[in-house]
Amino acid sequence: MLGSLRARLIVSFALVVALAVFLAGAGALLLLRDQQQETARERYGHLAEPISVNVGAMAQRGETLDQIKQYLKLAATQADVRVLLLDEDALVVFDSQDKLTGKYILSFENRHNVTTVDSKGSRYRWANYEKDGASLTLFSAPTPPDTGTFAPIQYAAVVAIPQSQLASAWLDLVPSLALAGGIALSVSFVVSYFISRSISDPLARITQASIQMSRGDYDVHIPIRGEDEVGRLSEAFNAMAKEVSRSQRMMRDLLANVSHELKTPLTSIQGYSQAMLDGAVQSDEDFRESSRIIHEEANRMRALVDDLLLLSQIESGQVAMQHTHVDLTALLERMLGRFQWSLREAGITSQLDIAAIPHVHGDERRLEQVFSNLIENAARHTPRGGTIKISARKQGDGTIRTSVHNTGSVIPPEDLPRVFERFFQVDRARARKGGSSGLGLSIVAEIVEAHGGSVRAVSDEAHGTEFIVTLPDSTRADLRNGRPTPFDSGRTTRPARRAEAS
Repeated sequence: MLGSLRARLIVSFALVVALAVFLAGAGALLLLRDQQQETARERYGHLAEPISVNVGAMAQRGETLDQIKQYLKLAATQADVRVLLLDEDALVVFDSQDKLTGKYILSFENRHNVTTVDSKGSRYRWANYEKDGASLTLFSAPTPPDTGTFAPIQYAAVVAIPQSQLASAWLDLVPSLALAGGIALSVSFVVSYFISRSISDPLARITQASIQMSRGDYDVHIPIRGEDEVGRLSEAFNAMAKEVSRSQRMMRDLLANVSHELKTPLTSIQGYSQAMLDGAVQSDEDFRESSRIIHEEANRMRALVDDLLLLSQIESGQVAMQHTHVDLTALLERMLGRFQWSLREAGITSQLDIAAIPHVHGDERRLEQVFSNLIENAARHTPRGGTIKISARKQGDGTIRTSVHNTGSVIPPEDLPRVFERFFQVDRARARKGGSSGLGLSIVAEIVEAHGGSVRAVSDEAHGTEFIVTLPDSTRADLRNGRPTPFDSGRTTRPARRAEAS
């Protein structure tokens, strides 16, 4: 039974409640013990006066001692107490238990040992008697103030209670406390059942979902109920399941895409090499052409493998970024200059629009790779007569916003969220013709994120396509790394400029 979490929670709650009830009951008994003894004394003290009054009335009416004894026997039985009858010399002439008959009871003679109590409009006296093997507490009616005798008549009735009975009067509370404890324990079982259910049921759903994931079913979702720790655990599990599902899908796509990308060059290499081995290539010109194609396809496969290796190293943290202060203005000018010849050949106009910006904090060689890939991607998708524009601005949040914009090409809205996925290509035919492996934008995203920045793409038919890279400037990076002094604060930045090339 205790193997389940719910059972352990129920038992734990019940044990806590039982312990609390026990401690509360013990404390109540300790605090109420004296009060219970006082209450018991009052109860017996109130019996003494009416019995004494009746005995006095019977004696004044001239009834015999035997008649008085008969009355006392009946009163003792009805009240379930022990009754003594003393004469005026304090001699016991009657004992309902026949143990002290003929003995003297002098407890009330010593006024220092007698306690007189006023309670609820009546008065009574009590004193302890310890003699002849008896330990009793005696209760009697008060002595009238106008006489020095024990009672106004020749006989006095005394109620005798064992001292142990008074001392254990607190036991009368035990049944009530036990009943209250039982009710509290029963209620605690019911409440703990529902509480444990609210905890164990979500955990059971998470366990079941984990089992489903272990069997390959990653499309699991746990309903989130509440904002407590269990609710946050369910939310975290759903996020994890979604990420695992995405990773599995990307892994399957990666394997499929790698296989597809390698299949074409391998087929070309195999076909031309087989033709060369079979002697189908006879002339020197055909031999050179076959060798050129084999060499190009081999380079294409090597570039694909190199890109995959770089992505894997960046994701695993094996690529150490060199944290230096990079002049982004000079870097963008240099990158755009590399593509000027190919852009002129393609009939594409380029523009550079950079305001006065501070240095950025990062790895200059990796940032060159970022903007080289973005410019190459823009050139590949810009039609003849189009324009590529590179701009950079400092933003109010301490970051540098750099964009690479090209006209003419448009990315469909449904493809925008996937442009940074590996091997994803909006136009596979054009990408293959241009020699793209589909990994350039993935590399861009990984490098930018490794620099603490972000990259996104926007595209529409009116304005074309723009890739926006946001990087922290050197001052912000220094503050984050615990170096509050801005880099090269005495050096002036380059003035704003606008350059064009065609």
